[in-house]
Formats: sequence, C-alpha cells, structure tokens
Amino acid sequence: MRFAKLGFSFLLAALFCSQGLASFNVQDVGVIGLFSHDVFAWDHKKEVNTENSRLDLSTIFDYENGSRWHLGGNTKNAENAPVYTVAITLVNTYKKFLAEGHKPVEARKLTVLVFHEMVRESYERALQEKFPETALREHVNNVDQAALRGLHDLLPGRIKLYDRTFRSELKLTNFMTAKTFLNDRELAQDLKPFDGDYDPEYKAIEIPFSNVVLNLKEIDRKFIEKFSHFKHDQMLAELAKVGAGEMTMQQLSFAAELRGLFRKAMCGEGNAYMPQDMICE
Repeated sequence: MRFAKLGFSFLLAALFCSQGLASFNVQDVGVIGLFSHDVFAWDHKKEVNTENSRLDLSTIFDYENGSRWHLGGNTKNAENAPVYTVAITLVNTYKKFLAEGHKPVEARKLTVLVFHEMVRESYERALQEKFPETALREHVNNVDQAALRGLHDLLPGRIKLYDRTFRSELKLTNFMTAKTFLNDRELAQDLKPFDGDYDPEYKAIEIPFSNVVLNLKEIDRKFIEKFSHFKHDQMLAELAKVGAGEMTMQQLSFAAELRGLFRKAMCGEGNAYMPQDMICE
C-alpha cells in the first residue's frame, strides 16, 4: 500500500506541534477535502446536500452509479492535487484488495477502514482529544458544512514540488495541473499556520473556458452567514488566534459543530460498507 513504509504518523503529520500551534501538512488538505466530499455534495440550485452524510467513500464508488470509481469518483475529487492524490491512493488500495482475492464489497469495506483510520488520526491531532466513542444517527446539515467551510483558511494557494524536471512549485487552483499525483515529500510539507485569511489564489479562481473568476472567501461567507448562526469574520479571527498560539482548536466557537460532524459521518447503521461496532445515538 502506498505510504505503508512511512506509517500513518508520516502520512498525516502532526496537526499540532508540541507547543499546541496548528501545523497542518499537504496530506491533511487531501484527507480533510475528501472527507468533506464524502459527506457533502452541494446542489447550488436546490440548496440541498445530495450526499449520504456517511464516511463510506460514496464520493468515489457511488458517483454516477459507480462508473467513475477508477478515476476517483466525483469530478470534484480531481479539482486539486492533494484531494486527487488521496482519492487515487484509495482507489489503488481498493485495487490491491481486489487483486488479493477480495470480493468488491469486501474490498470496499477494507478501503473504507483505511480511510477511517486516516480520519481518526487527523481528528485526534486537530482537536487534541480522543476520537468520539459514539456516533450520531443525525444526518449532516448546513450548519455542519458551514463549520467545515470555516477551515478554508487552511488551504494553501501554492505548494513546493520535489524531484520533478523543470517544476518546483504547484498552484493548487490551476485546473491544468489539478491531477498532479503528489509524492511523499510533497505530501509531507508543512503549511503555514492559520492567519485569518484565504491565500490570494482562492480569491481569484479562474473557471476554465470562461471569463468567470470566483472568490472562495466571498462564496464561503455567503454560505456560512445564510445557513448558520456563525459570522465568517469572527471564525477567521478565531483561527488567526489559533495560528498565533492564543487559542486551541477546542476553544473555537464552532468546535462543537466540527465534533458533531465527525460523529454523524461515522454512524454505520444500515450502511453496507461501514463497520457496525460504533454505537449510534
């Protein structure tokens, strides 16, 4: 399995250093991004979530009736290199289980377990607490999505590339290079701490083959303030304090919603691809 020799500690790197400051890496962007896509798929016209709220990798295996799983599923999973890399790594993991003789359903279950482990370790470093022992039957809602969108301060506009001919930097909003499969060194690089603002690349996202330019910060602000009680500016100000070591992630005003989101995503009742050992309340 890819990254096996490095272990999950290297895979996800510490989300918090020993001083308590947030210290995310590129791999975390991919893990958190794929988590988001697996529980949220926003229909802009109807303003509803069309995903199933559960962490069962439906974003890969069920998108368009499963016809695109070998490509990473939902086309959103190929819109930036970190998420694409994690998605394709899981696809390759699934293929490995198939090659070992597992039936498709069993292979998917095993792949889901791999992703759950990545998410669990990410959670424990991020919130500096043990992963919840129980799940929630509730489905995710717009307030949960608003809380997760608040973390977009994390997104790097550019990352370094290593061991590539004539390429030393990658702009993550460039659709032409979105399917760059990142190597271990690229995934392990640390990101700058939260600073209370979005990188400039996300304030001017060019939509291919059009004259449309999107500002993710403004899009998030409108969503957050329409569908939740949070104020985007306040969320970013709190994250800036986390980045400066003046607050912990647990002290964020939206920490409870983030915690609840993970609990909802982990409820496996009635789901054929998720483990059944976690009690849903």
